[in-house]
Amino acid sequence: MAPRKTEKARPPQLRSLMTRQKLIDAAIEQLWESGYQKVTIAAISARAGVTHGAHLHHFGTREDLLAASVDALFQRSVAEYEVRMAELPRDMPARADAALEQLRLVAMGRIFEVVGELLLAARTNPELGTRMHHYAISQRALQKRMYELAFGAAALQDKRILLLLDGTFAIFLRGLATLKKTRSAVELEEAWLAWKTTALPVLLAHLAEIDAAEPQSVQI
Repeated sequence: MAPRKTEKARPPQLRSLMTRQKLIDAAIEQLWESGYQKVTIAAISARAGVTHGAHLHHFGTREDLLAASVDALFQRSVAEYEVRMAELPRDMPARADAALEQLRLVAMGRIFEVVGELLLAARTNPELGTRMHHYAISQRALQKRMYELAFGAAALQDKRILLLLDGTFAIFLRGLATLKKTRSAVELEEAWLAWKTTALPVLLAHLAEIDAAEPQSVQI
């Protein structure tokens, strides 16, 4: 049996990638547990088990690291969403309902609670604001990727469908996520079901109009 490689025995490029990933994972956990104001490079480095200056080599500033971390977390969420989408029903009414539920899982998950912390801080931190602007561009592309996986590229050419999906994911669900600490789970569920009851028939009607609802047309 081959001996297990130590950290130093690994190729430099692999060690660099591992260090970067450790910093990203630690930054996400610190943001989640402590909030932006209490996150320090020292705490992130200690949690990641790397030297205090390691972040300088990989990210430069704390703001660079934090913005890169939420981008990585959103990409991870979309990758998990993509796996789940492969298991959705092919019948469009059932598929559309299930797809909206999958969007809810992403929007109501950890990612946007962490993003909310950074967006709030960005109001008074111009450097962080710049980083979050770049993150927003990346996020927008990933959101469209999620919609495309569910309904096909042709469906997104219809602005009504794109606006409805954006309204559901980026406005309603993300807004609902901000209420998690002040509303009960029952209240949140009721609000979501009321929205979906209204939005789902409209979405299905638009999809039927453009005949773009076949799952096999999805470009992956």
